Amino acid sequence: MSRKQAITIFVVVALALLMSSIDSTIVSVALPTLLLDLKTNLALVAWVMTGYMFSQGIIMPIAGKLSDDIGRKQLFMAAVVVFTASSLAAGLAPNIFWLIVFRIIQGIGGGAFLPSATGIISDAFGDRRNTAIGLFGSIFPIGGIIGPNLGGFIVDHFSWRWIFFVNVPIGVALLISGMLILPKAIPKAVASKQKIDLTGVGLFVGGVFSVLYAITSWANNPAGFGIETWGLFALGLILFYLFARHEDRTPQPMLDMKLLRWRPFLAVNIYNFIFGAAVFGVSSFIPYYATLAYKMTAEQNGILLTPRSLAMIAASTFTSVYVIRFRYRAPMIAGIIIIALSLVFLSRGYNNLTVFGVNVSNIVMLGSLVAVWGVGMGVANPASNNAALDLIPEKVAAVAGTRGMFRFVGGVMGTAVVTLLLSYAPDKVVGMQHIYFGFIFVLLALIPLVFLIPDSARQRSVQRNLDAKKA
Repeated sequence: MSRKQAITIFVVVALALLMSSIDSTIVSVALPTLLLDLKTNLALVAWVMTGYMFSQGIIMPIAGKLSDDIGRKQLFMAAVVVFTASSLAAGLAPNIFWLIVFRIIQGIGGGAFLPSATGIISDAFGDRRNTAIGLFGSIFPIGGIIGPNLGGFIVDHFSWRWIFFVNVPIGVALLISGMLILPKAIPKAVASKQKIDLTGVGLFVGGVFSVLYAITSWANNPAGFGIETWGLFALGLILFYLFARHEDRTPQPMLDMKLLRWRPFLAVNIYNFIFGAAVFGVSSFIPYYATLAYKMTAEQNGILLTPRSLAMIAASTFTSVYVIRFRYRAPMIAGIIIIALSLVFLSRGYNNLTVFGVNVSNIVMLGSLVAVWGVGMGVANPASNNAALDLIPEKVAAVAGTRGMFRFVGGVMGTAVVTLLLSYAPDKVVGMQHIYFGFIFVLLALIPLVFLIPDSARQRSVQRNLDAKKA
């Protein structure tokens, strides 16, 4: 495939990832408004975010398998239809419960984008895929710029419902361009003999949902932790046990448990789970914290999140270009330390800060701290993404799906845990500051895991040097 064709295809799949990213970030600035307009509580409103991440995480390994088996384009276009239709339905939701349902469906479409897009790009770029896939890390921050700012403007001047309606014209444009530009995918010859492990999917979904609902029940009644919550936790553990046993015995599992027990693959997925819990779980509440602690409006929250996205774009672009030279482990560790540093300052709760005799406004101070956060993510993500994909390059879409599942399920659990911890905090502002401080240690615990993940970029760097000498 020519370079021009490959770049055109990249633009199409990037638009889908951008649409999904916009919808993830556009919701966070609306949390305070949803609390009031839908007359509900924080534990239920949090499901507007966790439900989306939950279904994204669950669908990713399935989407990765389907992408390899039935064809990239077929799955990609189906995901566009599901995402666009559910966006329209979410905007029309009559109450918090229907909104959660439609967000879960929306997450199914959004979760199918990344594995199918990764497969499409891998096919289009071939050996040049590392830089292209690394640049996915720049697309999400662009959505992180558009989403909060557009969402803040919509929430302050119109209705929160329009934060979902904005996806409809993007989805229509994506359908048309995808049909015209994406190459027709050729499914594998053995695809007809392979089936989706619906039993495994059901057990896994049931396990995750039971644990999440137990945490929600606990958060709704922090003083009345009783048999319902204990029962849900027990049910979740039983379902996870049955899931693991079933996956070991079925010929076509949702997750290959033998592969998952391979130490490098296990390490990379534990890394993604904890990273998702610490980064996505905590960052979802930054607008909520800014509203409570600094009385910021939805528009100001949108502006506040912009430096993080800009910093992430710059850092991820730079790291993606030089990822082989930097290798994988050093950027991953550097990113973790940078994010932890931003959490140190966020946990201090500075207000009306003066630096060298100059008064620094709260929005500038917070914007600077979340920008540091963005640098950390931009440095770590390209390296961790490629480190996972290099483990089993012949199954790139399936690996991307599994990696994404662990990261998004981690984000769901992290968000639920933050909601639970806040239910015990009489002062939510102080509670958030304590949560920021606690997650510093969660992040730093990832560093030993990094050394269990093979740094295949080292071998690539050596090979490039040998090839350069021969030339």
